[in-house]
Amino acid sequence: MAPTSSNYNRDEKVLCFHHEVLYEAKIMDMRHVDPDDRKSPYEYLVHYKGWKNT
Repeated sequence: MAPTSSNYNRDEKVLCFHHEVLYEAKIMDMRHVDPDDRKSPYEYLVHYKGWKNT
């Protein structure tokens, strides 16, 4: 069962894999995979440090 609270917070700095490389990133937004089910897992929108904003 998925946690009811998020593991990460908006604007938190995290480490994320992109393919096989680990990058510093920032949580930009988060939401439940199924918006109608508050117990569904979270998915996160991240911005990789040093990448363009486009």
